[in-house]
Amino acid sequence: MANTVTGPTKQFDGNRKLIVYASVLSDGSASSTTLVDVSGLNTNEGVACSTVTLNKIWYTCSGAPDAPASLDWDATTDVTFLTLSYDNSFDFSDFGGLTNTAASGYSGDVLLVIPSTSDAGNEYTVWCEFIKNY
Repeated sequence: MANTVTGPTKQFDGNRKLIVYASVLSDGSASSTTLVDVSGLNTNEGVACSTVTLNKIWYTCSGAPDAPASLDWDATTDVTFLTLSYDNSFDFSDFGGLTNTAASGYSGDVLLVIPSTSDAGNEYTVWCEFIKNY
């Protein structure tokens, strides 16, 4: 059996802003869900989005603290940039947001990673506002 994933759902995909929602109900196994696939985003005057910057996030993680989820930049070796424990929200807009590290082999995508320490029945839900980069 696999984790049950709802979404990700693009709630808004404009020229500069992207809002996505996703939820994962764990079966007790690890998983990685592509939260943002930059190749599937709307273009801006014909120019494709290359990366996104995390501007704001709202989340709930019923598996914390033993099984916090994470957001990772997709790369040859993925780069964790935010650990999600308990229920919280962050606004990074004051300093321009959390930007992709562009590690070796990066794709520009964002992953929602559920750890192997997650118990069956743990639920992870995120709403993210990203700024699109071209």
